[in-house]
Amino acid sequence: MVNKYNELFISTTDTVLGIGGPVKEEIKNLIYQIKGRDRNKKLIILAGSIEQIRAFPEWNSKAEGYAKKYWPGATTIVVNNQGFRIPNQKKLIDYLIKNGPVYMSSCNMSNAPVCETIEEAREIFPEITNIYNFGEMSQKPSVIIRVEDGEILRK
Repeated sequence: MVNKYNELFISTTDTVLGIGGPVKEEIKNLIYQIKGRDRNKKLIILAGSIEQIRAFPEWNSKAEGYAKKYWPGATTIVVNNQGFRIPNQKKLIDYLIKNGPVYMSSCNMSNAPVCETIEEAREIFPEITNIYNFGEMSQKPSVIIRVEDGEILRK
């Protein structure tokens, strides 16, 4: 039997443990499904470089200034209703450069606490068999800033 979750992965980030996968519609749907996540809550796109992010149609010149100020780091920049982030974690950036940007969400069932360890994540999401440890996490979610009005959506 084929595991429909074989393109998803669980990984450490510089912030919290995440569930991710390649930026494709079917992957986005699987992340929503496995987490029981409300589809009104957007998934962010994690990338390894600004060049990767510039390929997305939502990105614009106003967002460039925020990127220069906050990346790499624990700040998600929302532009045209899509969140982007470049993590401050070298092994994760190397993975993203090699494999391309990914949809990423915190590793938890919707409205439940975020898994703090890979072992905990394995118990909650046994269907996801791709597990990566890219290094230490702060255990604090990213700050979220909306470009259009500069509003901080999450501190």
